[in-house]
Amino acid sequence: MAPLHHRNPGLAGLVAAPATAPSTPAPYHCIIPDGQHLHPAVATLLFRANPSRCILVSDSVELAGQPDGVYPGHAQIPHAQRKAGARATIDDGSDTLVGGCASLAECVQNLMRWTGCGVAQAVKCVTENVADLMGLQDRGRLEEGRRADFVVLSDEGEVLQTWVAGVKVWEKR
Repeated sequence: MAPLHHRNPGLAGLVAAPATAPSTPAPYHCIIPDGQHLHPAVATLLFRANPSRCILVSDSVELAGQPDGVYPGHAQIPHAQRKAGARATIDDGSDTLVGGCASLAECVQNLMRWTGCGVAQAVKCVTENVADLMGLQDRGRLEEGRRADFVVLSDEGEVLQTWVAGVKVWEKR
């Protein structure tokens, strides 16, 4: 991807592009605020450029939740992998990124910490914005008639409960 440049903004510059007509809205953009894929300043810039079109995703790989260490490769990545905190790399000294190990909740917390936004603004990037992008009318918001799949978060973005179809299936102890 061409870099952002003041005379030729490239793809990255489209994030802040205004809608030219109702039929041409500003594009949605996905960010991975795990501290591995984007510098906090870049994630902040992208979020603040257009928060209603920002979507948070996690690049969390299978090593997420595992203790730090070296793990064997597999069919997709046939090299030993080193997990160190939220970072997974090929264990050959190259520091080649395999993926992140941050959960979506950690990405929400990072966005809050980096941008100063509140939990509601950050959560919108994993709920309402996603449903709007996909054109879904049955989910993405807490409203009557929509699916009752949701999580309860603390003000700091910590997951306290998970609900599926209106039934609590998990609670932090």
